[in-house]
Amino acid sequence: MIVRLGLAAVAIIAALCPLALAQTYTPQSASRLTVSFTTERVGSGRVLVYGEVRNGANAACERVVVSVEGFDENGRVVSRGRGYVYGVVQARGSAPFEVRLSSPGTERRYKVEVESFQFLTTGN
Repeated sequence: MIVRLGLAAVAIIAALCPLALAQTYTPQSASRLTVSFTTERVGSGRVLVYGEVRNGANAACERVVVSVEGFDENGRVVSRGRGYVYGVVQARGSAPFEVRLSSPGTERRYKVEVESFQFLTTGN
């Protein structure tokens, strides 16, 4: 009985393998998306990071997420946050973002980068 169940499980997995192999994933490079930003301390323990994402590609993109890290004088990450660019960043256009961080106040520099996004494709 156990052998039959094991053989049935193997048969099911073997039947599903072609489906998994048929899926393709094409990574998208963020090299055409650039970020410019400014930081501003707002009250004690808060930093506002705001700026824009510029899209140098010939296709619009959506679901853009930016990540922010604040580093102390020794290069350690002391604050971290994430923000969303609402709507679509048009081809050759830009869109604003804003991220509020809890801050220990020891940040000396910040790194802001595009964490994820999706190019829009035109339907046929």
